[in-house]
Amino acid sequence: MQKIRMLSKQKKYLYCLYLIIFLLVFACSTDKAAMKESSLFEPEAAFRQANDLIKDRDYEAAREILETVKAKDASRKYALLAGLRIADTYFEEGSYEEAAVEYESFLDIHPYHKYASYAQYKLAMCFFKRIKTVDISYSWAQRALQEFEKLRRHYPRNPYMDIIDSRIKKCKSILAGYEFYVGSFYFNKGSYEAAINRFTGLLENYPDSKKESEALYYLGLSYENFGQRERAINALTALIEKFPSLELSGKAKELINSFNKEK
Repeated sequence: MQKIRMLSKQKKYLYCLYLIIFLLVFACSTDKAAMKESSLFEPEAAFRQANDLIKDRDYEAAREILETVKAKDASRKYALLAGLRIADTYFEEGSYEEAAVEYESFLDIHPYHKYASYAQYKLAMCFFKRIKTVDISYSWAQRALQEFEKLRRHYPRNPYMDIIDSRIKKCKSILAGYEFYVGSFYFNKGSYEAAINRFTGLLENYPDSKKESEALYYLGLSYENFGQRERAINALTALIEKFPSLELSGKAKELINSFNKEK
């Protein structure tokens, strides 16, 4: 009986041993097959093929190939560029949210790469492209401004400096317009203190904007309605001095004259 039990244990032991050997052999053969497949894969050729598809605007097919490059490029040279080009495919088809995620991912991992300034510029453009009307574009303009300023600050030798200046100017114009839009809303509602905060914020944060003259005029009116005449006169005088030929300056003079007659 004891002999039978010992034989049974030996059989189980041998079975386990054979199973382990089989699994090791299978794993080795699988690894070799994977290595062989990887060695046959040509990342440069695949990357070029993806670029050709991007030129033909077949962005989905290009992304599939680029994802393969990312996964199989053992050198990592083309895998890195593939990630950037995936972002480009999303950008070109107008999927700016997805593109921004990919550009940010590239910058997080490779902030000093030679294409980092390009990625930073395109990231800023992802938000800039989403700017539409003043009332719904505040957050996009604000984020675009932040990213353009980061590009100018972190990559001062980038090749986009001339473009950046015009983009920043446009963002600030949108933001100033939004501040005036909200300030006017509060003014018309009779919430003069809130209007004052918006108009002064516009003048402090976005000097020389297209809305500066109107902001000064309505700031003066807001102060007057809020019971702060001296500040009202200061705002209206600043308008007259900086924009003497404007119609609003003429109105500002009339208001100041009316204040003086009341004394």
